[in-house]
Amino acid sequence: MAWVIGFGRAAILALSFGALFGSGVARAQAPPEAAEINACLCLQQAVATLSSEMTTKRQALDGAERQLADLDAQLARERPTVNVNNADSVARYKVLLERRDAAYRQSIGPVHADATQSASRYNARVNEYNTRCANRPFNPFMVAEIQAHLMCLPLQ
Repeated sequence: MAWVIGFGRAAILALSFGALFGSGVARAQAPPEAAEINACLCLQQAVATLSSEMTTKRQALDGAERQLADLDAQLARERPTVNVNNADSVARYKVLLERRDAAYRQSIGPVHADATQSASRYNARVNEYNTRCANRPFNPFMVAEIQAHLMCLPLQ
């Protein structure tokens, strides 16, 4: 009979917990651990988003650097064949050199800055997550409940 009373108390506790997280009004009155779990889950979501952004920016930078390397190699192959006494030959080499210079400016300019800034934002958010959330023994039931109704502010 004692287990029936214990089961009844557990059921009431579970229903109370469900009611607590079931409404938006009650969510504001959730225990402090719930706010920390929500913050950590939002940080985790931000890390994933920033990782994806960083990968995209890094791929753009890698592409610019590959293009620069290809143009450098093409210049090296063309240099010995340029006939300095032929204006067309010199003009073709100058066009190739201008393309290489433009690719260089792109690789050290906005594409490089975007990749660097993206990596910095990602690293800062990972550090924040590690400091605030890593290895925290959160209640897994609360984590699952909050994850199901997660609401995070948009990334800035």
